[in-house]
Amino acid sequence: MTPIDNYKFRELYGRAFNSQSDNYLLPADNAEHTRLDIQHEVFKLHLDGLYPAKDLVRAALSPEQSERPAVLDIGTGSGRWVIDMAAEFPHADITGLDLAPPTLRANEHLPPNCRFEVDNANLPLDCYESKFNLVHVRGVELGINDFNSFLFNVARTLKPGGLLILAGGYPQLYDENLDPLPVTSEGQPGFTWIQRVMGEIYAAFLARADNAIDSKQFWAKWIAENPNFEKPVFYDADFPICPWESDLDENRAFEAELMRYNMATIMHSFKPLLLLDGTPSDVVDRMVDSAIEELNNLRARGYVKWLYVWMNRTNAPWTERLETPEVLEPVPSVYFTEEYKREKAMYSSQRSAIVVAQSKTPGPPSTHVVQEGVQLV
Repeated sequence: MTPIDNYKFRELYGRAFNSQSDNYLLPADNAEHTRLDIQHEVFKLHLDGLYPAKDLVRAALSPEQSERPAVLDIGTGSGRWVIDMAAEFPHADITGLDLAPPTLRANEHLPPNCRFEVDNANLPLDCYESKFNLVHVRGVELGINDFNSFLFNVARTLKPGGLLILAGGYPQLYDENLDPLPVTSEGQPGFTWIQRVMGEIYAAFLARADNAIDSKQFWAKWIAENPNFEKPVFYDADFPICPWESDLDENRAFEAELMRYNMATIMHSFKPLLLLDGTPSDVVDRMVDSAIEELNNLRARGYVKWLYVWMNRTNAPWTERLETPEVLEPVPSVYFTEEYKREKAMYSSQRSAIVVAQSKTPGPPSTHVVQEGVQLV
């Protein structure tokens, strides 16, 4: 476990990132945590609260227990869910765990029953064995090396009968009929800049030989095979990416407006990964700016989806995962048209030639942009 005081961030392309893991490649700075606060409000509107399965959560955190209830939020991000849960359940202890501290909360007066810890959830989590009545995991799958083993480790942190809530977004944009949109080339039917950016991010993960982005298609199988869980419930939630729908009720319209901000902001958060993947900065800027323009002008019509799953830990003793992790062969979550593949192949060959030429010429020293109040390595 890493001390929060004097935590050192990494800098990539002017953004602050966690220094604990190379897998999770979204920033951990104030701009990203502000986006996560807005996304949190989207989920609250959709769920009419902080969590699904309200009866199960309230039963798990009932004050009429022999011990004080405890909650763990893995991948807490900005820490907003932890703070809101601490206010709703003042009789429970709420802990937020992440690869980096919630910098937005540095000068905020926190409820006395919440705290934050810095740690890597890819580790065994044995220090938390049987400590929690509820574990909440939202949007962490991109940073998890082996999600099946992670499920076993999370089960270990739960008390017998405790509740686990998982949530993760699909790396895909859906059309007005909730059918997957392909990634295609500019000028082709169905082209949108937002799906282009999302497709490029998906391709960047695959180029890193990282299958975590496709892990949700295995969640049902892994949960069914895990002897530590029972009674799983699966729920797909869809969110309009901006307020393009007609006849929206007040809540849905507000949800869509907040999602527009969330989508526009995450386009900027994607930039370092695209640049790290070798895409030239002018190309990245054009894609991101064009995607945000689509959102602002309501030209982007579509949805994103999130998968929610909740389940109980069994009352039997915790079972360790003993089998060797299997080799994943996921079905690609994103469909790339032949036009896009040809364009990408041509662009990649041109980029390789540029990289070879640049490698022969010394470049200028790198410039580090330091966010105020954030210490960078």
